[in-house]
Amino acid sequence: MSVVLGLVFVMALVVPLFLWLLIDQETSNPTVVDRAEAERIAKDRGGRQSSTDRTSDDDDERDEYWSF
Repeated sequence: MSVVLGLVFVMALVVPLFLWLLIDQETSNPTVVDRAEAERIAKDRGGRQSSTDRTSDDDDERDEYWSF
């Protein structure tokens, strides 16, 4: 019984430490870019369309949904 409690205690300490190390490594050297570059990267990764990229069909569907 005490072995199991010891393992649980060790895991309770190791898992958060491991996660903290992973997060620290990932955020240790962030890429700093200006807004235009950040938007380009987001679009390349499949982000939102800008308001100028919408077609008129998108607006028509929204108007139908909200009209009374």
